[in-house]
Amino acid sequence: MAERYYGINLNNLTAGEYFGFHDHFKEYCQAVLYMFRIKDHFIFEDNLITTLKDEQEVQRLIEGGMQPMDAIKCSFPDRFVCFGRRKKKANDEYDVAWFDLWDDYEITQADAFYDLFFTYKLRQTDLLELDNLLNNFLQTYSDVKTDFVRFLRLTLRKHGKKLLQPEQLETINEWIAELERQPTLLGEAEAKTKGKLKRERDDKITCLNQEQTALFIYCLRESKIILKDELLNNKEAGRAFSVLTGYSADTIRQNLNKSEVVRLANSKNIDTVTKAVNNLLKFIEDQVKPEG
Repeated sequence: MAERYYGINLNNLTAGEYFGFHDHFKEYCQAVLYMFRIKDHFIFEDNLITTLKDEQEVQRLIEGGMQPMDAIKCSFPDRFVCFGRRKKKANDEYDVAWFDLWDDYEITQADAFYDLFFTYKLRQTDLLELDNLLNNFLQTYSDVKTDFVRFLRLTLRKHGKKLLQPEQLETINEWIAELERQPTLLGEAEAKTKGKLKRERDDKITCLNQEQTALFIYCLRESKIILKDELLNNKEAGRAFSVLTGYSADTIRQNLNKSEVVRLANSKNIDTVTKAVNNLLKFIEDQVKPEG
């Protein structure tokens, strides 16, 4: 049986808000737009048209005389929001940019309003699944488990009354109380991490940064040097390479998401991973020689 997914995927979250809480969908969209504005996460219009022009409904409307972007907006209402004209990095040209509210985007702790989107995730989770979801986040949020409990308490204080139902709040508070009745759970977890290496961005302790490490894992999978994702899921790969590199297991897991891998495969990261692989080959040629 496939492992249940408990991450915060924007596409899934938007669908849940659109169909389950449509009266408040506009407010939800504003939060997504703020997050994307801060992150500068958008898609240029020409790329958007190239991606969606062959969709059946879009194609039908274009053949009927509608402009491609109008056909896309008509086929996918409440999905794209214009971000004005933005300069392309590859040249001096400008193109219209759009935010995709239904993007296959993994929301992480590094994103603005993470606590808010986490609360949306809570309210879309069935009561019978809340314990499992919280257990999953407890394992992946931080090396120090009390950090997640504190985050959870503050998030409930900030958003709980407005976004969550009384039975959801009661269930979450029961989970916290049960956790706190098991002091060894938190104590042992923190003891295990005492003295563990804390990585800083681009600290050069390893030759690849966190994003480049995720891209390298993807290459190892696709070239069958390690197990592919059918046999080694992102969570397991994140834990394994966290031990090997000191990077956060949860962040590695999130970076292995398909949409994140596409984003990470830029020229800088590809060049750095290529250089690391070439250095490895040179080391094998120079230092790893058969006896005799």
